[in-house]
Amino acid sequence: MAFIITAELKTVSVPEVVQKAINEQDDIVIDIIDETEAVMRSYLSGRFDVDAIFSAVADDRSGVVVKHFKKIVIDEIYKRKTNGLNEVTQLGYDEAMTWLEGVANGKIAAGDLPPKEDEPVAGDGFIKYGGNTRYDSNF
Repeated sequence: MAFIITAELKTVSVPEVVQKAINEQDDIVIDIIDETEAVMRSYLSGRFDVDAIFSAVADDRSGVVVKHFKKIVIDEIYKRKTNGLNEVTQLGYDEAMTWLEGVANGKIAAGDLPPKEDEPVAGDGFIKYGGNTRYDSNF
């Protein structure tokens, strides 16, 4: 099941414009949604539980992730149709990517995103720092 559905794009674009841009081929939007999820997973997977983020449904989803997800999808749809630059969608895309980069780097607070579970450490957890004993050498 996709993270968002085509009908949800109405908050970032007029539904008639979206349908015209995809030539009534909903499978194109599904492909773009899947690709967008893959991109967002790659940015967020270092610090967050992406399976929990993208398996959430309806009101359990993170509002900020949904918002930026839609901006990226709309930009991809418009680029596909026009093969050119739509200034409004490009600004939305740039904002979404800036947010993703900032959250991935820890420069922007992620809000309600679930943190990634710590992976178990191999061994007994004892870490020894330092090196061998230093000796003075004379040649």
